[in-house]
Amino acid sequence: MKPKTHLPPAAYLRLLHRIRRRYKIVTNFVQFGEVRFPFTRVADPDAVLDEVADAEDRRERSGEPRRNDPPHLPYWAELWDSAIAVAHHVADDARHFDGKDVLDLGCGQGLSGCVAAACGARVLFADLETSALLFARLNGLQASGNSQSRKVNWQTDRLGRKFDYILGADILYEKSQWQFLEPFWQAHLKPNGQVLIGEPGRPSGDAFLEWISPKHWHVSQSMQSISGREKPVRILSLQKTPLV
Repeated sequence: MKPKTHLPPAAYLRLLHRIRRRYKIVTNFVQFGEVRFPFTRVADPDAVLDEVADAEDRRERSGEPRRNDPPHLPYWAELWDSAIAVAHHVADDARHFDGKDVLDLGCGQGLSGCVAAACGARVLFADLETSALLFARLNGLQASGNSQSRKVNWQTDRLGRKFDYILGADILYEKSQWQFLEPFWQAHLKPNGQVLIGEPGRPSGDAFLEWISPKHWHVSQSMQSISGREKPVRILSLQKTPLV
């Protein structure tokens, strides 16, 4: 598979301008298997976290009510090892993604979904955070252009479509979310489709395997090594088992 190149369309330039007004960014070429493309990310994720903390501190000092809206911590601004591992896993299996429908759930800046798109998949980037989706849309254009984005709350939203693959990088760390993720996967996975999750070896990952075992899923595991990390990332593959 040859690396793809794309001229920056007007949509790309508008997105880039929007992002640069808000964030300091860095763009580097990344390569996974035979696909190579420029990837733009937040230059200093800690600075984004500091901004959120400062805003929260100002809100508390002013006595402003929260209005049932919890603080949105910018986990999306970090390029997590699990996303890199899922990206490698996708690239290693590139031929199975060509022409498939892929959902990058909790996409962050969109690395895993970008690799799937560069392998020929039709990708929907989904995240709760608007800023994350800006980066994912930009990177999707840089990777292939064959992608869309949508703000999604997996607790409440349904998309009205199904996917061959649902990707998730480090989305199992909060046990309270499992009861929402599992029915979301059920609702959006095609027959014989797969959920692919990058899990970095947290205790919650082991607990999830115990939690999911009595449900109607076949779960397999593999280990994905990535550069600069001592321990490999666990890749969980979930497929629905037919009800008897």
